[in-house]
Amino acid sequence: MKKRTLIRAFSFMAVLILAAFGLFLKERSRSNKFKLMIENEYSSGLKDLNSSLNNITETLNKAVYIPNGSDLVSLSTKLYAEGEIAKESLSRLPNGTKYSSNLNKFLSQVGNYAISVSKSAVENDQITDEQSELMTKLYQTSKTISDAVSEIGLKYDDYNEFAKLIDNKIKENVDTDAFADSLDSIEEDLSDYPTLIYDGPFSDHILQKEPLMVTNATTKSKEACKEKAEKVFGIKSNVLSFDGNQNGKIECYRFSGNKYSISVSKNGGYIVYMRKECDVEDIKIDGLKARNTAKEFMKKIGLENMVETYYFSDEGVCVINFAYLDGQTLCYTDLIKVGVALDSGEIVLFESSGYLTNHTERSFETAKYSSEEARAKLSKKLTVKSTSIALIPTDSGGEVRCYEFLCETDEKQEILVYIGVKDLSTKNVLLLQKSDAGIVVK
Repeated sequence: MKKRTLIRAFSFMAVLILAAFGLFLKERSRSNKFKLMIENEYSSGLKDLNSSLNNITETLNKAVYIPNGSDLVSLSTKLYAEGEIAKESLSRLPNGTKYSSNLNKFLSQVGNYAISVSKSAVENDQITDEQSELMTKLYQTSKTISDAVSEIGLKYDDYNEFAKLIDNKIKENVDTDAFADSLDSIEEDLSDYPTLIYDGPFSDHILQKEPLMVTNATTKSKEACKEKAEKVFGIKSNVLSFDGNQNGKIECYRFSGNKYSISVSKNGGYIVYMRKECDVEDIKIDGLKARNTAKEFMKKIGLENMVETYYFSDEGVCVINFAYLDGQTLCYTDLIKVGVALDSGEIVLFESSGYLTNHTERSFETAKYSSEEARAKLSKKLTVKSTSIALIPTDSGGEVRCYEFLCETDEKQEILVYIGVKDLSTKNVLLLQKSDAGIVVK
């Protein structure tokens, strides 16, 4: 072979090798991108599954303390909906429906059972001891499953084993024989159940209607709103500048400057929102001092009859919730939040959307039933610590007046139960969580 021919052959082979190597790199990059897409999708599915399992556990915890079938309907519908969401999330995971028979069966039956119980109990308005006991077992099992699944990590190299990992984790933490018996008991008790629409809890409903205080209020100028913000928060006149208009149910002027961000309603000139950026490094005041500071601030700016309800400290800021007290009725709908920095005691957060949306002059009807009659509707598993009257938002955007019972379980879990003053039905159940950081409800 001639030297020139040999050189051409080697050159051609080199080009082929380089081309093959380039193709290899391209395919490897494409494979890595595809792998990342899969990992992101699976991670999202696992996150959604964890969220739904937590919601199911929380709802079952509430259902345990509801003695009447008619009052269980809304929670039953939520359980059914969360079970469907969890099953959908599980199906997005690798082999999610192939091995996880126990989990799939649990998710399918827990909501169906609760709906069946509420339907069968509506006629006599009572939940039997057997049904209540099984509901308690479901809650305990759900909590164990939720905790077990939350500990599972998702890695690319264990995709084929992931579903087995779920089942193994459940078997490690759950008495599978008792679990199977419970599911069989549910299956025996199941009957045809109606299709119900899930409308969700009332936690976010205080902002759904038209804002009562600003809708027909007098329109204010930018200058007047800026002056209002400066006066309320003690800001010098040359600090804030106009940032633009803010649309929404409450139309606002936005101002900013010196780490402040403030929104003031165009109608009425009310402070809707204020946030001041702060980095709290040393905690110098406690929660009690912060709450007293917030109370003094509310009085200073002329917000009377506002009562502290709950508070929580996070990242050096204590946020206190205030509700309006109308006579003896505490209106949770009329909500204002105030944040206090735990180093300087400065007001760094103010939010009044709930108050501006719902506050109005009200004329309450006389309660049809006494607090003693309402108390008799509570679960026998609860010990009442205190009783008051409250106004809470409904799923439809309205308001309902209730007796608020602060109760305690045998396990020392504090629970708030709301019984309607007009019909003695259970309007809501909330779980109280206390910690060194404060008090919150779920």
